[in-house]
This record gives sequence, structure tokens and C-alpha cells, in this order.
Amino acid sequence: MKDQYCLTAKALHWGMAALILCLLVVGTVMIQLPKGDARMAVYGLHKEFGVVVLALALVRLVARQVMGVPALPATMTAREGQLTHLVHWALYGLMFAVPVAGILMSQSGGHDVQVFGLPLPTLLGKDKALHELFEDTHLALAVLLALLVAAHAAAALRHHFVMKDTVLTRMLPW
Repeated sequence: MKDQYCLTAKALHWGMAALILCLLVVGTVMIQLPKGDARMAVYGLHKEFGVVVLALALVRLVARQVMGVPALPATMTAREGQLTHLVHWALYGLMFAVPVAGILMSQSGGHDVQVFGLPLPTLLGKDKALHELFEDTHLALAVLLALLVAAHAAAALRHHFVMKDTVLTRMLPW
């Protein structure tokens, strides 16, 4: 079994990590902006790049299935391996769920979602109760995603600096 992730997996991992972190920061800041054209432009970009994350998550999931992943280090216990798999699949689930909740939040609020100028199909009409539900859901899932990303990064650093194994280095681009 290979001991490194392929270049495609590494590029998707680091590119999506940067994109997701930017979306989390922008999502936090944009709600503080005064109403107007600038705020709407930022919301539009946030939605557009959220859809990009959704598309890349699908590509990443397919690539993972096709190309496989390196085996976990033999030094990891069975419990650590189970936790690793649980966190990875939770991250994948959230890379889908957060953007979907955002799309449904926008549409139920009466706003379209466009990607590169093309509108996504409308799945929901305007509905205040659903909008509030999806707004709360989108926020809760985004917070959970941020927490899992932080835990994932902390675990990778622990493996590198404390455990001194290859968990981090097999995903590094160099």
C-alpha cells in the first residue's frame, strides 16, 4: 500500500482547506456589514464559493474512492483509527451539508444562488419558517465544521510533533 496521498488528493485537500477557512471567516464578517451593494456582493461571492466547495467535495470523494488512501500508521491503536475515520467522514459530510443548507437558506429567503453567473435550480420557494430553520442549520453546521477542522489540524500536528509518525507528512505537498 502506498504511504503518500496522490498529488490530486493533496491539491484538493489544501485548496479546499484554504477555501473553507476563507468562507468561515467571510461568513462571520459579512453578517456585520451594513446593508447595501457591498454586502450583497460579499454574500454573492460567499454563496458562489460555497457551491464550489460542494462541487470540489464531490470530486474529492470520487478521487478518494478511485485512488484510495494510504494505510494508517501501524503505531495507531484501533480506537485511534476508528476516530480518524469518523472525523474524516464527518468532515466529508459537512463539506456537503454546509453548502446545501446555505443554498436552501438562500432560496427559502427568496434569493437565488448563482455560480459564474448561472443560477442554480430553485429547490425551494420563499418560506420564512424554512428560511429560519436553514439559517440556524447552516450556522450550526458551519460551527461544527470549524471545530472539526481545528481538531483535525491539531491531531495532524500532534502526530507530527509528538507521535513523530507520517500522518502529516503524507499529506504535505512537498
